[in-house]
Amino acid sequence: MRKTIACLAVSMLMIGSLPSHAWARVGDCSRKDYSAIKAEIVAQRDSMATLYASAGADQRLTLVVAARKLVLDVIAKQLFPPWMGTPWDFNGITQKPGEGKIACGYFVTTILRDAGFGVERAKLAQQASLKIIRTVCPADQIKDYGGIDVPELVRRMGKLPQGLYIVGLDIHTGFIANGPKSVDFIHASYGNPRVVVHEVALKSAVLAQSKRFVLGRVDNDEFLKKWLLKQPIPTL
Repeated sequence: MRKTIACLAVSMLMIGSLPSHAWARVGDCSRKDYSAIKAEIVAQRDSMATLYASAGADQRLTLVVAARKLVLDVIAKQLFPPWMGTPWDFNGITQKPGEGKIACGYFVTTILRDAGFGVERAKLAQQASLKIIRTVCPADQIKDYGGIDVPELVRRMGKLPQGLYIVGLDIHTGFIANGPKSVDFIHASYGNPRVVVHEVALKSAVLAQSKRFVLGRVDNDEFLKKWLLKQPIPTL
């Protein structure tokens, strides 16, 4: 068992090493049915969950690290790409990329659900962005920046752990990928061209319109443990 966990951890640590500019721009997911992608992700999660259930304390720490790499990798390479270009609508609730329309909150919660987190997709999507973030991230890890511009936000992101964050704006929400070379904004945009987009944060007109930025890290340890335990995650 210990050897199996160690080997799995090493293999997981090898995937997640993409630079931030590769977020949502890699993979060949277009050749796969989206339902098949989701099924593969759940199977991977379930395999790790089985190991986690029988692991000791030290081994569980190793599996959390491996889970972080896996979750970031599947979101970046398998879930984000198919959604690019899907039309935005304030009332959009589609569950399949490229078909129908999607609102910003539904985009966030759909990605979380499809990555294997037990969130209440519809109920969570209908909450204010701060409630979405509080459901995902422990309160003491949430960052709330008011009265700053996007260049200052990017500067502050440089002092935070690299990873994937949910960002709450004045009237909008989405993901920020905080990488070693770039800070990127992935969201169902209400601004032109009103589709799901991946853009460099410093060039985002939507980000520039906000006077407040609330950040909660998706790949925090507590949320990842819930992923590994396959726990339902009630909306706060």
